[in-house]
Amino acid sequence: MKITDIKVTPVTVPMEAPLRWSMGVETGTTRAIIEVSTDEGITGIGETYGGNAIEHAIEAAKPYILGLDPLETGILNHRLGVFCIGYETAVPAVARAGIEMAFLDAAGKALNRPIHSLLGGAVRDRVETAAYLFFRYEGEGGIGGESTAEEMVERTEELISRYGFRVLKLKGGVLPPKVEFEVVRQLQKRFPDSPLRWDPNAAWSVETSLQVLRRLDAENIELEYLEDPTWNLEGMSLVRKASTIPFATNMCLVAWEQLAPGIQMRSVDIILSDVHFWGGFRQNQRMMAVCDAFHLGVGMHSDRELGISTAAMLHLAAASPSLVYAIDSHYHDQVADIITQPFQYKDGFFDVPQGPGLGVEINWDNVEKYNRLYREQGQVNEFYDTRRPNWVPALPIF
Repeated sequence: MKITDIKVTPVTVPMEAPLRWSMGVETGTTRAIIEVSTDEGITGIGETYGGNAIEHAIEAAKPYILGLDPLETGILNHRLGVFCIGYETAVPAVARAGIEMAFLDAAGKALNRPIHSLLGGAVRDRVETAAYLFFRYEGEGGIGGESTAEEMVERTEELISRYGFRVLKLKGGVLPPKVEFEVVRQLQKRFPDSPLRWDPNAAWSVETSLQVLRRLDAENIELEYLEDPTWNLEGMSLVRKASTIPFATNMCLVAWEQLAPGIQMRSVDIILSDVHFWGGFRQNQRMMAVCDAFHLGVGMHSDRELGISTAAMLHLAAASPSLVYAIDSHYHDQVADIITQPFQYKDGFFDVPQGPGLGVEINWDNVEKYNRLYREQGQVNEFYDTRRPNWVPALPIF
């Protein structure tokens, strides 16, 4: 079986309410839906970040992937990637990830095997997800608007009641640390048996991070981990030395050239895998092998995936024995999906798809609908907040 063509369709799917984070606001998600055609009539599908740059990158990749066998993902990465000194090619990691996803979906369909089988086999048939808790602006119909500790606790109760979440993750870096600290304090008080995470998205200075750690210790608040409290490997290393709480990252250590210095500096304890950032399934497996060798934990990052990428995350998680933390997901904050049978939370878990390839099918009516929305409004810009035009990530002392 050989690849004969590749096509990409951009879509934008809104959020129920705008999600606030340290560098802006997420009003929706722009994604690229990828299709690869084969000479045997099998079509493989993939998904990655969207926008003009991704469309151009996939078009640039086309001459190098035509004629490849969909199982030849090693050759795919060799042709499209440069791994020696940190340079990116015209086909960045997130584009390579979406192409590889489509390759393995086609291969799985041809072999009548799920992707997790092609990755080495599933060690679990369902994957736990964390309740992703955002401060939100008010959306249509009065949905959202949470900005106080009481409102965030109420939102958490709603999500637990509806979806059965056990693990809680607060997306911080939005309000002053002392305000967010009160949210953390009340969450632990209200849900004492729930592992709790706090992710300020590198909004704090080293000094503020140290102040927060001292306050957590004084209040006897235990976190499962603190994610990216401050910026870059050096800052994380300085703060980590003073912490008894494990540090996780999906910001300061997201590429091969950052692994060695990050490990040497002991900047983090847990690396959050990402099927897109790291360049696909195989690259994530290589990264996890390094984590095993150096006794680093492994979790999984989310950045507003639709159903195709959610399926890919579940296949990777199912085939990764080292991944023991509940994964992140924005799924419950999105208004719709572009697959025929959207995923359903069951007691805080997603079932791992068992059908051939990714095990999901595209809802083309929804793709057409959200492709029109993309054409009308353009790519979602998550890095600015028009309601706070002068906002920069806060760096106050606690």
